Amino acid sequence: MLSFKEIVKKIENLEEANILISALELKIFSFLGKKTMSARKISLLTKTKPVEMEVLLNVLAAMGALIKIKNSYKNTSVTYKFFCETSFNYKTGTVLLLKDGRDEYEKILKKMRKGRNLKDFEVADDPRFRKQFTYAMHERSQIYSKKIADVVSKGKVGKLIDLGCGPGSYSVEILKKAKNATATLFDRPAALKVAREIHNNKIIYRRLNFVSGDLFDDEFGVGYDTVFLSNIMHIYNVNENKVLLKKIKNTLKQNGRLFLYDFFLKDSKVEPYNAALFAITMLLYTNTGKSYTFSEVYSLLRSIGFGHIKKTNIESGSSIIEAIKV
Repeated sequence: MLSFKEIVKKIENLEEANILISALELKIFSFLGKKTMSARKISLLTKTKPVEMEVLLNVLAAMGALIKIKNSYKNTSVTYKFFCETSFNYKTGTVLLLKDGRDEYEKILKKMRKGRNLKDFEVADDPRFRKQFTYAMHERSQIYSKKIADVVSKGKVGKLIDLGCGPGSYSVEILKKAKNATATLFDRPAALKVAREIHNNKIIYRRLNFVSGDLFDDEFGVGYDTVFLSNIMHIYNVNENKVLLKKIKNTLKQNGRLFLYDFFLKDSKVEPYNAALFAITMLLYTNTGKSYTFSEVYSLLRSIGFGHIKKTNIESGSSIIEAIKV
């Protein structure tokens, strides 16, 4: 149970979040680079007021996002490495998503009062957003990719297809474990373009096949030993997922394996915490999506003809479900 103090603290954290996002939007970390600058110099570069900029810089230094030396400021090793545009490790996708997501939770009250407006989702896919989203997914996937690869590579991977692959980072990690396996990366053109950019200088690239298509409108092919479906189920309702899972069953060999990686809730729907929290994201950004319970997915898989279903917890509320075509 959250105490009064903990509730207030969580709300107050919005202030810190908005301060950091403001710094990203003003490109303070990028302008600083490896230099040490005064507040006046930074205000000139960012086209802001010097007095107000000094206040912001002092707060950033107090938070530990900058280092203050007398009357000047410099990046920390972390803010330079990940949030400076000239750094080799700059997290471009993560930065763009953080900036775009500043107002997302202001939409919650509107959704509560009026429900989902399906017209909000009747727009063409934005290539710019798809590019930044795919880079962000690559950056975030690095946290869990080795654990996922360990689970998938315990059995024969063989001929794998990664549906809605995004950057394809999980499949690349799986191929590092399964030396004789190949992977087909299936997604929209904008996502595949990013996947090629990320992986084209790796030896594993020659074991990758790129196929552009829509999960519902296009065929996947047949004869796959393994199907990997990551963070896709939560986008769709039960009937849509049933259609998709039937297509997946048809693309698999007999005894082929399906892996579903996602946030899966317990039956109470309040645990794991991150999975419960993610349900709000689905409410805000999908037409009919939600966080599913393991029981719901288990029943759905059984009704289609999958068996030997088991779940392995990964981290931070995420888990992977394995099912066999029987």
